[in-house]
Amino acid sequence: MGILKKLCYLFIVLSWFTSFSITPSMSCFLTIPWFVDIRNGIPNSTISVHVKSGDDDLGVHDIAYDNSYNFHFCDNVIHSTLYWADISYGSKFVHFNVVDAKVKKIITWTIFMKSHAYWLMKEDGYYLTNKSRGYDDPAWKLMGKW
Repeated sequence: MGILKKLCYLFIVLSWFTSFSITPSMSCFLTIPWFVDIRNGIPNSTISVHVKSGDDDLGVHDIAYDNSYNFHFCDNVIHSTLYWADISYGSKFVHFNVVDAKVKKIITWTIFMKSHAYWLMKEDGYYLTNKSRGYDDPAWKLMGKW
């Protein structure tokens, strides 16, 4: 079989594999799909969230109490994608990494499996977990204070 024919077969096979998507809106080929949710758990407040990476500026989003801003992305092939956020409400402000090596370790991400990072903003600080949970669930890990 000629090299051109082999390349055509390889292209067809790779195209077929990439046609399968993790969700209807996202497909990651040879990388990890990440889903990030930042929720406002501060009663009677609106928080301002600005998320960025080295490649993307996701803009500023105002989130009312009991609502969230979420986004998804495909991790790079060396699993070093970094997203950070500037979050404020009233006179309080915090800047932290919403996805980095430390977050990945805490939420026990698994290679080739989709990963979830849930952030909860509360009056005393910001919390992380790998599953959607109630605001008072003890599984939330306090990551920092305002």
